[in-house]
Amino acid sequence: MSLFTTELLMLIVAVTLITAGVAYAIYWALNDSPIARWLHDSDAVVPSFLSITSFIFGLAISTLAGYSFDHHQSAISNLITESNAIETIISTATILPKEDQIEIHSGLKNYLSAVIEKEWPAIESRDVSKREIATPEFLALNKIISDIAYQPNQRSSVENQLLSAIGTMRHDRQIRQSLAYDNDSLKKWPSIPVFSFLLLLSVGIVHLGSMKAMKVSLSIASLCIVTAVIFLFIGVSPYRGWNPVEPLKL
Repeated sequence: MSLFTTELLMLIVAVTLITAGVAYAIYWALNDSPIARWLHDSDAVVPSFLSITSFIFGLAISTLAGYSFDHHQSAISNLITESNAIETIISTATILPKEDQIEIHSGLKNYLSAVIEKEWPAIESRDVSKREIATPEFLALNKIISDIAYQPNQRSSVENQLLSAIGTMRHDRQIRQSLAYDNDSLKKWPSIPVFSFLLLLSVGIVHLGSMKAMKVSLSIASLCIVTAVIFLFIGVSPYRGWNPVEPLKL
């Protein structure tokens, strides 16, 4: 079983237990707690007003889902841009002396091997300790490109192409690391538990007139919350989940 599958199963169990506990606590508070009688006797609650929390919860979930989708698209664009920069270096190298071509090809091979074989697995497993695992190979490639670009008799067009391409690769590496490690945690979205609680509370209050209806509605609302969190977790990182961005282009 993969690490992602294990984390997903643990999330499902945790969210289910927490949501069920909160739903039961709300049910108890509305029906058996000391304030239950006051709530049942109150005519101040307007169901149509409380339904606004359902709208807010749906809006929050859809916003976060769109946020995750944008990151997925950014990860794809980032990979394509870096691949194009590498292709530029390869095509530019064809007009260089043979020894420079060999040096560039060797540096590129080492870098790509490090990214595909070491960096990408670390990203998929969310191993922050290996965030810079391919940096030595990139720095070695950067030195090769810089040395060749700054040769005394180097043509300005070749110099510009090589330096621009390696600069693009450096920028894309920083974006990839940020997408992989800086934005892939549900802990950064505190609105989810807050709006989930408000949604369950609203559902319970709206159905004060019928305990049976309250049980059914709280169960359905809980299922909706658990399902929404599961799908958010699946899409939270563009490099993990059921449809991850893979280094096929590289």
